[in-house]
Amino acid sequence: MSLMSILVKGGWTMVAIGIALFVGLYFAIERFIYFKRVQSPTDDFIKRARAWLNEGNPEEAVKEIKDYDTPVSRVMIKGLMSGKSGAMDAQVSSELKKLESGLGVVASMGSIAPMLGFFGTVLGMIKAFMQIEILGGGVNPSRLAGGIWEALVTTAAGLAVGIIFLILYNSLSDRLNGIVNDMNRVKSELSMLMEE
Repeated sequence: MSLMSILVKGGWTMVAIGIALFVGLYFAIERFIYFKRVQSPTDDFIKRARAWLNEGNPEEAVKEIKDYDTPVSRVMIKGLMSGKSGAMDAQVSSELKKLESGLGVVASMGSIAPMLGFFGTVLGMIKAFMQIEILGGGVNPSRLAGGIWEALVTTAAGLAVGIIFLILYNSLSDRLNGIVNDMNRVKSELSMLMEE
């Protein structure tokens, strides 16, 4: 029996689980690509800023960094141009909203898929018990198989999708935390440099 024929046994609940899978994967892949694109050479940024600030020329540091167009570079530019740590705090908050965009969908799909699986389990068991009632209790196992198939397949599919999104969400959260740590490090380093 092929995988597709097994999945078909899960009934219409499998369609909902499939939609949850594709929606969650879309947002997860988009976030992975975005996080890859906004990686910054943070140590290099700090060295450049330190060198130009020591020469009293923060505008040159801004010119060198602005082409990167990443959350870390934007926080640094805000600090260099304003000379205030408060401006960097506001920029960090703004960048954090952009970074977290879509992560809630990934987490939601990871929670919804197992619930859809359990919903399919209930539907499958209802079908099995309806067969028992219709046939007056004198039923052989083959008449119950359809409902039991649906119950087991949807449970397995829902749990599998939930596990996939748990792994993806944790991986994305690690990448998000790395970028947030870099933004906070830049903010802290720049604040100290501007006070000197």
